[in-house]
Parts: sequence; structure tokens; C-alpha cells
Amino acid sequence: MTSHQVVEHLIGSIEEEFEGCKIYIENNPDHYRGGYEWSVSKDNEMLDSGLAFSTESAITEAKDSILALNNN
Repeated sequence: MTSHQVVEHLIGSIEEEFEGCKIYIENNPDHYRGGYEWSVSKDNEMLDSGLAFSTESAITEAKDSILALNNN
């Protein structure tokens, strides 16, 4: 099991580290659609991004993306 640590919680956004990558989650600026934008970066390079309906699903999708990137 891989452990991770929440690095910082800010109002309206979350920053978390997982497997050496940073996950950023922010409110979707499109208030009509709602949800959250997530992105994965490493060494100041964005590796992937997406949209989710909850912070929990955003974290899960971002971690799945990191695991997939690490397997390639």
C-alpha cells in the first residue's frame, strides 16, 4: 500500500503529493457545470488533467492517472 500525505488545504483548492507527483484540485470555474478541475504535475510540468464531480473522485482520478503514467 502506498502512503500519501496531504500537503496543503486552501480555501477552494487542495494540493496533495502522491508517488512523487503533485495533485492540484480546484473548483471548476464554470459554475453552471460545477465540479472540480484536477491536474497532476511533476517538476513543474503538467502531466494530466481532468474534471470530476466531487473532490473524492478528483483525487481518485488523479491518483489513477499517476499510477497509469508510472506503469508506462
